[in-house]
Amino acid sequence: MILNFEIENTGEISKLLISKGIKDFNTACDYIMNLSYKRISNTSKIELVIIEERGTCSTKHSVLATLALENNHPEIEIIMGIFLMNSETHPILKDFFKDKHYKFIPEAHCYLRFKGERYDFTSSENRMNEISQKIVREQRIDPHQIGEWKIAIHKDYLKKWLNRQVNLDINLEQLWDDREKCIKIIEKQSK
Repeated sequence: MILNFEIENTGEISKLLISKGIKDFNTACDYIMNLSYKRISNTSKIELVIIEERGTCSTKHSVLATLALENNHPEIEIIMGIFLMNSETHPILKDFFKDKHYKFIPEAHCYLRFKGERYDFTSSENRMNEISQKIVREQRIDPHQIGEWKIAIHKDYLKKWLNRQVNLDINLEQLWDDREKCIKIIEKQSK
């Protein structure tokens, strides 16, 4: 189980969660996990996860990692992993991949790590068991790196992956567009 601690009113995220009656980290994790899976209106303002009551893996885990930092627990890290997203990791994508020349898309996913264990609070439908078997790269990031930096690293990985796929007739923009379609399918499922 991930570390639990009392939330002290030390920063913006802490204050917002306390204002909602949330007093400890485990309760905050449950609260964040049960918010809708949908992008917030401005990913550079992670407090919007709490205000708009929604978020993605990146913004939700950035909130939790920031909460941990505000309360002096840097040992709870935010991790960006790249995994091979397909119909095994997300069964709702079965029809999407049915007529594609490829059977997966390398996707970036954020989650927390504590004492070597991975914790995913993206949704109550925890897909970490399926995703962890498909992770091909991991790195610790800072909570503020979930925006442009994460996208740049993800696109760089996709570009290198496409260069190794000699029989795949698709460019980076087309692959990114297909990835966005997958995200929209997943968003619709969580409503």
